[in-house]
Formats: sequence, C-alpha cells, structure tokens
Amino acid sequence: MSIDLVLRAPQTPARVASIKSMQYSMSGNAKAWLDLFADDAIVQDPYGPSPMNPGGEGHLGKAAIEKFCAAYIQPDRIRFEVRQTLTSGPACVNVGTIFAKGFDGRFAWNEVINVYEVNPAGKITLLRSYWDYEANQKTPF
Repeated sequence: MSIDLVLRAPQTPARVASIKSMQYSMSGNAKAWLDLFADDAIVQDPYGPSPMNPGGEGHLGKAAIEKFCAAYIQPDRIRFEVRQTLTSGPACVNVGTIFAKGFDGRFAWNEVINVYEVNPAGKITLLRSYWDYEANQKTPF
C-alpha cells in the first residue's frame, strides 16, 4: 500500500495537506493530524449518515474532530493505496483504497475518494471521504 503517486505529483497546498493527513493517519500521530485542521474545519468521514455520524452532518470544529480522531483514526492501523490524485484551486482529490485494522483486530478495506480543501494558510477546512460504510462492514479479510 502506497501513497507514492501523491508524493511524486506536483505539490500544491491542498496536496501537501492530503499527504500529511495520510502520513499522520498511517503513523497514528493524532496530535500532528489534528494540527493540520483549521479551527472551524469539518470532517465528513464517511460523507452522509453512518453509525460514525448518524446525522450525517460531519464533525465540525477542532473539538469534534479530536473526538472523531480518538475514536477512529488513532486506534486504527490505516494504510492508503492512492491510484489517482487531482488538484483544482485550494482542493485535492485522492482516489484509491483504504485498508484498516481496528482496535478489535478486524481488518477491512474500502474504495475511497478523499476530498481535501485548504484555506490560504494551508490548513484543512474540509476533509470529505466518500466510502460505503455498509460495504466496509462486509469486507473483513
């Protein structure tokens, strides 16, 4: 599993933020991951309603993102395989597969599209992940 494609692509502020987000997620560095976000950022992971966010509105602000991180980023062992990366203005989109080992030892994978938007300071203002929660629950290996 690799983010090499993104590392070799032309660097924009949004792509750099996406790289750091993936690297910190994969290393379990919660503090560094949280520091990537603007104070009023929103994380929608997955986008829409799920047991991770029943209302589907996402996690708004650093305190809510920190709770999300403690519950889902920090305890998991996550790996990304990025097959495509695109940028436009202050946004970056990465397409690939995410592999995760949960705190319960269960492995799962999902096809994912991650959208990162950054402000002029390079802080993430939006992280929106499109993946199918129901399908994830059926893909343990």
